[in-house]
Amino acid sequence: MPRRISLKPHLTTTELYRRYRACRLPQEKLRWRALYLISGGELANHAARRIGRSSGWITDLARRYNERGVGAVPDARGAVAPGRPSRLDTEAAHDLDTALRSAPPDGGLWTAPKVAAWIEARTGAAVNQSTAWRVMRRLGFTLQVPRPHHRRAASGEEQTTFKKSLARRSPTSGVRTRKTPLNSGHRTKRA
Repeated sequence: MPRRISLKPHLTTTELYRRYRACRLPQEKLRWRALYLISGGELANHAARRIGRSSGWITDLARRYNERGVGAVPDARGAVAPGRPSRLDTEAAHDLDTALRSAPPDGGLWTAPKVAAWIEARTGAAVNQSTAWRVMRRLGFTLQVPRPHHRRAASGEEQTTFKKSLARRSPTSGVRTRKTPLNSGHRTKRA
């Protein structure tokens, strides 16, 4: 029969439960729950099954907790995010946000290639267009596409001329054709 894992008394079972319930980070909450279950006398493989981890993971967590105490539970990576750091610092991101709210230098709409060129001019580092698009999305900008324009559409002047000639040619323009007003439903009295 497997042995129970014993935890050093860094925290009581009640305190482990309180930390488990108060934690808002999902991975850390899972660790607190595992420690709470083990401190309550549960076997490692039963606790692992309940939280969806392997018994080896539980054993490693308990060993770290016994060696380092409460400091072993939070994420060891800290605030380190995976991936390359952003090319835009806070000030450059603010300047880009301001630039995106005005018209681009060559007119038209801001596009990913234009944003990539702006970032390259500002930071001196080349940026892919997909990265520029992600930066635009992070700042709250969405794809803006002009309305489609029919290739044989009339110009504004031709449309105005057509509207004027239509009013002159219309046989019913200004002529009332209905003798009685429309009644929709029963007549009602107003109080």
